[in-house]
Amino acid sequence: MFKTLVAAGAALLATSLATQAEDYPAKPIQMIVNFGAGGSTDTVARLLAEALGKELGGTVVVSNTAGAGGTIGLAATAETEPDGYHIGTANMPALAIVPQMRELPYTPEDVVQIAGVMPYDYGIFAKKNAPYDTWEELVDYAKANPGTVTYGSVGTGTTNHLMMERLGKELGIEWRHIPFQGGAKAVAALVGGHVDLVNNTIGPILAPVQAGKVKPILVTSERPFPQLPDMPVVTDKGIDFAQVSYMSIVAPAGIDPEIRATLEAALKVAVEDEGVQAAAAKLDLFPAFVPGADYEADLAEMRAEWGALLTELGLN
Repeated sequence: MFKTLVAAGAALLATSLATQAEDYPAKPIQMIVNFGAGGSTDTVARLLAEALGKELGGTVVVSNTAGAGGTIGLAATAETEPDGYHIGTANMPALAIVPQMRELPYTPEDVVQIAGVMPYDYGIFAKKNAPYDTWEELVDYAKANPGTVTYGSVGTGTTNHLMMERLGKELGIEWRHIPFQGGAKAVAALVGGHVDLVNNTIGPILAPVQAGKVKPILVTSERPFPQLPDMPVVTDKGIDFAQVSYMSIVAPAGIDPEIRATLEAALKVAVEDEGVQAAAAKLDLFPAFVPGADYEADLAEMRAEWGALLTELGLN
């Protein structure tokens, strides 16, 4: 009798899950963006949310939960119900780097990767009245004035932070880190002259650069910015490393596999949508789709690579 009841219960649960997957989505999907409004992550997330909702025949509602290098927002996503109606953005460091530095309210296993959706491209920018205009002049000034140059980032443990620390270690520079809740706030601080430098993605800072409010110093990614072709690239300066990261969409662990697959397929369409690509390209952002399983494998490699750097820098 007991076995019969268990079997019947399992069959009922399977039928219920199948029905949920067939009816999905039956209500709005909530997307938690783990950085502040106006930054590169937020900008692309909102473009994707609109296209994703259209592809699914529903609505994707975006909210921002910023702070601590993206970990607060990622924790908020991890804590939601794995019902397919709660998803969020994730930056690579919040999954592959920061968990190696300190205890967090989540583990990387608390979320599943739906898909990678955008590589980040980064650069170093200086305030308008900084006493240096080039990378070489910045290096000379920072060496001559140890501990006085400040730089802003989107949080401790992000590649923005670690790239600057790695450059400092490589070149014998001592500068001070100022974390912010998102790229838009870091850029605002730079424009206002409250920090000397920022390491940031191009999206939030392109307009201030074009308006002459900040100075472009060095691209820290592997490729030049198409809209700033004269901005030098780090690998052309005798430095054999560059800054690499990715934005992905995640869901709480335990999400129904069929719903996860539905979201992944719809995200592929959203990422490759011509309107999304065109709108993002205007800000020098280039969404690119990576299947969830493939990106999870990439994360494993990045955990090992960045873990070695954390040990070298004494940060884990």
